[in-house]
Amino acid sequence: MKIYFSGALYQKEKLLDSYRRIVELLRKEGYKVLEDTLSMPLDKALEMGDEDRVRNYKNIVKWIDQADFSVIEGSFPSTLHIGHEITLALEKSKPVVVLYRTGAEPTVFRGLKDDRIIWAEYNDQNLEKVLVDAVEEAKKTADVRFNFFVSPKILAYLDWVAQKRMIPRSVYLRNLIEKEMRKNKEFNG
Repeated sequence: MKIYFSGALYQKEKLLDSYRRIVELLRKEGYKVLEDTLSMPLDKALEMGDEDRVRNYKNIVKWIDQADFSVIEGSFPSTLHIGHEITLALEKSKPVVVLYRTGAEPTVFRGLKDDRIIWAEYNDQNLEKVLVDAVEEAKKTADVRFNFFVSPKILAYLDWVAQKRMIPRSVYLRNLIEKEMRKNKEFNG
């Protein structure tokens, strides 16, 4: 599985050990980690030109797309960076684990309610257990690929809806199923 990792760049100096440890633990668990927080020096980020910023942003979007879910170190909530990445991942129906150090709860973000966001408080002594447990929880909410056959007429309709509504066919189908699930009071899955 692929995991996108990010943390507040402006707190990198203060939280670097935590960032490194999180990435090392994820790799030790066998995950491929996509990230640029560790590899991007703060001074380079501050001096980026417009072209570099566009390229960097496209990389972040690509990594979130490729990842099965994201792990965000949110002890220092940066609405321009971390908040946007959390929102972007959730909009793409990707689970997000938000780790935060004891005493550094991201209070504004805690108002964000979504079944795919896992809040996990940690300290130096329990980071590994908290991270492993949170990742296991995220895996339970990750989308599962499901293929089925449709007639050419249904496919044509799905293509038409996708073009008209500017959404992928799978999102349209998922929305229909979720709407039916909400209507069916007997289902409690």
